[in-house]
Amino acid sequence: MRGRPRCARPRAERLSPLDASFLRVEERGAPMPMVALAVLDGAALLTADGRLPPATVQELVGARIRDVPRLHQVLVRPRHRLRRPRWADASEFDIGRHVRVRPLPQPADEDTLLAVCRELNERPLATDRPLWEMWFLPGLPGGRLGLLLRMHHVVADGIAALALLAPLFDAAPPPASSPAPPLTSALAAAGAPEAPAGGAPRSGRWWTAPAGLVQQLRAVAREGRAPALSINRPVGRRRALALVRADLGAAKEAAHRHGGTVNDVLLAAAGGGVRAVLAARGELTPGLVLKVSVPVSVRRPGQTGGNRTGVRIVPVPLGEADPAARLARVAAVTAAQRRRPPYVPGGRLLQRWTARTMHRQRLVNLWLSNLHGPAEPLRLGGARVLELFQLGAVQGNVALAVGVLSYAGRLNLGLVADADVVPDLDLFAAGVADTLDRLGAAPLET
Repeated sequence: MRGRPRCARPRAERLSPLDASFLRVEERGAPMPMVALAVLDGAALLTADGRLPPATVQELVGARIRDVPRLHQVLVRPRHRLRRPRWADASEFDIGRHVRVRPLPQPADEDTLLAVCRELNERPLATDRPLWEMWFLPGLPGGRLGLLLRMHHVVADGIAALALLAPLFDAAPPPASSPAPPLTSALAAAGAPEAPAGGAPRSGRWWTAPAGLVQQLRAVAREGRAPALSINRPVGRRRALALVRADLGAAKEAAHRHGGTVNDVLLAAAGGGVRAVLAARGELTPGLVLKVSVPVSVRRPGQTGGNRTGVRIVPVPLGEADPAARLARVAAVTAAQRRRPPYVPGGRLLQRWTARTMHRQRLVNLWLSNLHGPAEPLRLGGARVLELFQLGAVQGNVALAVGVLSYAGRLNLGLVADADVVPDLDLFAAGVADTLDRLGAAPLET
């Protein structure tokens, strides 16, 4: 499929300061793709002999995104960078440069799939075309196939990306007794803040406008310095990936049983993973407190597209060996934090300073992102989406990231690490799984 897609075009728009900040980070040597990994039942897409012709998925995806303008636009950077880059229609669009098929080497299993995803994700996205790509990866047992989706963070944050990609999928037919909401509505609501145990969000608290720059800087300063840990070293190009699965209902029950939210359970579990790594490295000390950066939506009703996120820095007490006690302490902190606006990076000078110092910063030790995904199973061209993960990005000197996406009653954790700084990612994954188990949210077997 070549040439301009036949769809209405919005006026060309410039990047917001926050969008532009992701380009500055990338210029400092940290690629900024947003990555999703899906596992599909490939029966509806594969030929009788198990092949997946590229034309099949290229025609399918091309037709579905025909009316999604952002996926047909490129970034235009002004000369001398006196103004922020802007979006413009691509002069030519070739779906074959964005949607590709790569059969997995045989015999293939989950480790094989992750190895191929790791290799593909180490490549920067080409900047002479729209900033996204999809890789279909057939060859898993039982006629399953992997789907790796990469999109530059400048295009959208996690919530906006889910809504942007909604036209790709059809919701599975809902039970007659309980009709499901439209898929677009479900995805647009993804990532909405979770209510604390015992009630709904308090009106006005979740969408509070960010504080002024001076107040935000003071708030960040009050957080104190993050501990100097061996998991915080300058990040290179090599990555390690791991997946952990849990039952969403069990995680919710565990959260409410301990007076917290699912996000609090995930923070406590991430703390358990870091405890396991640091204990093996001889770095675990009493009173050690991990600083975790957690993105928070500041998107107001009706706002779509782009990046509209703030940040909370959550202290997780690693010195607390009991997961339930650790969860209770995290829940108390986050409940207080929700009464205050999140920190929203703003201002060109501050963003440039952040990009310059990210390899030696002492604000955070780990990234954790939690998105609320579709509650009902999705289908792509008749192929049921069995699993859906988000794989975060590591950058600066934060070499470990946890990306969480709930999907169809499951809680899917994608763990990403710098392969040289955190060669023991399997130990981190085991610590996360063990903590979930001890909290009553036992991980699911693959």
